[in-house]
Amino acid sequence: MARIVQKYGGSSVAAPEQIRDLARRIVARHDAGDEIVVVVSAMGKTTDALVAQARELAARPDPREMDMLLSVGERISIAMMSIAINGIRPGLAVSFTGSQIGLITDCNHGDARVLEVRGERLRQALSQGKIAVVAGFQGVSTDKEITTLGRGGSDTTAVALAAALGADVCEIYSDVDGVYTSDPRLAPAARRLDSVDYETMLEMSAAGAKVLKDDAVEYARRLGVRIAAGSSRSGEIGTIVSSGNLNRDTLQAMVYHDRLRWMVFEEGADLPPECRLCQSMDQRTVVVVDERHAGGMEGVPCVSLSMIGSWAAGRKEHLSRVFARLEKAGNRVLAISSTVLKYEIFLEDPLEQELVVAIHDDLFGPGEPGR
Repeated sequence: MARIVQKYGGSSVAAPEQIRDLARRIVARHDAGDEIVVVVSAMGKTTDALVAQARELAARPDPREMDMLLSVGERISIAMMSIAINGIRPGLAVSFTGSQIGLITDCNHGDARVLEVRGERLRQALSQGKIAVVAGFQGVSTDKEITTLGRGGSDTTAVALAAALGADVCEIYSDVDGVYTSDPRLAPAARRLDSVDYETMLEMSAAGAKVLKDDAVEYARRLGVRIAAGSSRSGEIGTIVSSGNLNRDTLQAMVYHDRLRWMVFEEGADLPPECRLCQSMDQRTVVVVDERHAGGMEGVPCVSLSMIGSWAAGRKEHLSRVFARLEKAGNRVLAISSTVLKYEIFLEDPLEQELVVAIHDDLFGPGEPGR
């Protein structure tokens, strides 16, 4: 018997028939002998719709009230999933909000950090043979206020619960069946990675890969939680994220991120959270931030192309090929940032999909360093 935490994203629970199908799969897993905790996101585009409605009422809605509003989406999902499971096996599932399981956060509304998970009610439910269905994305602050964990926060909830409960694995299901060398929706030839180490996955997430939230990966790395990424449609696991596979001498992935902003750094200026400082091509210091964290920053839209793996910075011949394609497309390079595991190019204009595909295939085609 294994103790499993499963997380299902919003697209996985967008409609009652999808929830019903997942409920059958979850019950079958329980019947096979596993203890199951299920973490769900809000159904479909519920969160986006609530944000849009709030902004019709106020240009800058109060952060506390936004957390109160947005936490509703996951509460709907947990009730729907529990109803579906109990429709198959009466009394088998019990739903919990973040505050009910004692997921304690700091007081940062809209992007709170998990401090601890008490989890007494979860352990009690599991000891009674029940399936616990938990609202992702939300918790309660040390000031006893409802908080949310930021976009993708259900991943963080799942990893935090897996750590607190000593789960054997944290399974995160989405509409992509694992971690790929690039987004397969952009680069059809992208290949799935069987395993990825925490540090490489962190760099991919920070560069804009949407498979796993970077906070969740960092939490998993720090607490030793093994993540299994798989398909919500098939239930098949595609990639294991753990401390293994430290094979960083090859190129692991290419990440294209098209929702960034940049501005020239000015001494004494207030910097937005989670921003990066890098050197521009004209030797100025540039501030780059994801649009989600830009706030009132009056920056200019830009995009980035990142090569992940310690291979990246040292293979000048392959980087020259990338720069040649960018130059031919007439896309101006704004800045470059390099770490041990990532070589990132910031560009003025969005890249056409054909160019993204060509660069990926240059890097990961037969005989290339990603192979």
